[in-house]
Amino acid sequence: MELYKQKLNEWNTYFPPLTKQDDFEFFWQEALEESKKIPLMAEDGKINYPIRQANVYKVIYRGMDGTPIHSYLLLPDTPKPHPCIIRFHGYGGSKGSPAQYMHWLIQGYAVLAVDCRGHGETGDSASYSRGHDGSWATMGLGNKREYYYFRVYTDAIRAVDFIMNHPAIDPNRVAVMGASFGGGISLAIAALDERPCLFIADVPNMCHIELALEQKLEGSLTYIESYLNKYPDRTDKVLTALSYFDHLNFADRIKRHIRISVSLKDVICPPLSVMAVYNRIQSQKSLLVYPYSGHDIAAHPQHVDSTIEWIAKHL
Repeated sequence: MELYKQKLNEWNTYFPPLTKQDDFEFFWQEALEESKKIPLMAEDGKINYPIRQANVYKVIYRGMDGTPIHSYLLLPDTPKPHPCIIRFHGYGGSKGSPAQYMHWLIQGYAVLAVDCRGHGETGDSASYSRGHDGSWATMGLGNKREYYYFRVYTDAIRAVDFIMNHPAIDPNRVAVMGASFGGGISLAIAALDERPCLFIADVPNMCHIELALEQKLEGSLTYIESYLNKYPDRTDKVLTALSYFDHLNFADRIKRHIRISVSLKDVICPPLSVMAVYNRIQSQKSLLVYPYSGHDIAAHPQHVDSTIEWIAKHL
């Protein structure tokens, strides 16, 4: 047997204990109820984009703390309502150019491409008692209500709120996709919001965080590791707070169809940590495994083509 298949067979039975706190469910239920009460205050304006066949709108809606979240909404020239893909970028990235979504538009999909908090055109109106230590991943670390990812995940639900209430969108045909940071956001929405019908989480972050921190890492989690190196007395408090954002503890909440990809050479989102989450998902699911690829697999032409095919089949 090829070694990578042997490894996968072993990983398929990897079920580490959850780190879920007693108030985990209440914490997120309360957050979602709080989010629903705050007006989106959405604004949109059409852009005179040089690709004439594309209807491109600049959209701004508010995060739960009032931060303006910047996005592009692309609508095709096909009969309404449109199926829609909500797309979240990787850490340090942005929504990019409308041109990069044309392959979706020509198939009749609308696209909402989001600049996540602190990225692209989106700032951050939140106050943090602790600085970022070189990364957004440590902002508010140790306080579950203040932590950066609390706002990222609730911001993402607000994106779903905007799309589900848009008159040009078919609310029964909405997909969420992302890679790395965006893949983790896709997992969070899948766990917290059953309205989208389809999810793609490529090489997602924030999976089985304690294990990921023990690996030889690159990327944003290394800043958490450095933080704990400087403040070892805060380890238990930090790991407890992180457990509220660990997809290992979210996995059993996922009810919708989801596809996850994992790269066995990934040193940013370790494959075993992703498998720990995948194994606990009980909804309809599928897994793409790339034995000799790294963290950048989402941009690989073969992967892009398989994603187009998969969405065409299921959305």
